[in-house]
Amino acid sequence: MRRLSDLPKVHVGKVWRLMLTDLGLNTTVVLRRAGLPSGLLDGDGTRISLDEFYALCESFDAEAQSPTLALKLGQIEASEYFDPALFAAMCAPNMTVAGQRLGEFKRLVGAFSLDVDTDPDATRFTYRCKYRPDIPATLAATEIVFLVNLLRRATRRRIVPRAVSLPGPLQAKVAFENWFGCPVDSGDTASFSLDPIDAMRPFLTHDQQMWQVFEPTLRRRMEDARDDLTMRARVENALMELLPSGRTQIDDVARELAVSRRSLQRRLSDEGTSWLDVLNTARERLAQHYLRNTSLGASEVSFLLGFEDPNSFYRAFRRWTDTTPEAWREAKQVSA
Repeated sequence: MRRLSDLPKVHVGKVWRLMLTDLGLNTTVVLRRAGLPSGLLDGDGTRISLDEFYALCESFDAEAQSPTLALKLGQIEASEYFDPALFAAMCAPNMTVAGQRLGEFKRLVGAFSLDVDTDPDATRFTYRCKYRPDIPATLAATEIVFLVNLLRRATRRRIVPRAVSLPGPLQAKVAFENWFGCPVDSGDTASFSLDPIDAMRPFLTHDQQMWQVFEPTLRRRMEDARDDLTMRARVENALMELLPSGRTQIDDVARELAVSRRSLQRRLSDEGTSWLDVLNTARERLAQHYLRNTSLGASEVSFLLGFEDPNSFYRAFRRWTDTTPEAWREAKQVSA
């Protein structure tokens, strides 16, 4: 039997702050009602247990007192924060691939899953909790609204699902059916299905190069879900995400990993390495990824790696590889 301590944690932070602000709700009141600390969403947020997350969802729903809350939440723009899974989906060629990318991410890093089932008649997307049979109705409806909204944004078409199923009775069923454009059934699952043509309809936001830029960050979050990683691996993975956003200091990484600066340095030392060694390794890995998989120039790569100027990047790259970024890229292209 799975113990409570074995259940995965759910990360809450920036997204929740945005949703509370956009809806005009008092963060302290919502957290207090859920029995959670008032500073839970400060900074980059934190991870909480599945039971605590369910309590937060219920508190959010109770304070909002809106039968169409899921319609509002599912359409909130996400451009104000960097979420690699969302950007990976938007860069996909179509909804089927977008769902599969999101599904892989959810399956590996959290308590929820998104399954994509394809057959000749329809493509079905199903959202569920992997560890509990129930799922908060508003959370489930929000996820389905979000996915359909993503599809419409990426194709610039008001695509209508063939069918939609949401758990629990809907107080504003007509509003949901008007938004989806099809009947909404109540059932045990949260799902929607598309005509295969709509599931494969090209995304106007498709960008293979941007996907290759975001992929290391997405992989880092997946790896971070593992419990057997060394501190060096966790720091290096964190830097793969933080470097492109300009956060290159040890304090940035310490906050991301929820440890003190001193503890981070001590644990790296115990593993026979140092902060600067890990920083340089992460920069070298990310630089080679950009040069191999994108057409970004050396100056752009330098900026994404957090160097003060391109000359500093050139000197560092020569130390790593004994050659220049341009020569290294050309050699890789020739060998390929």
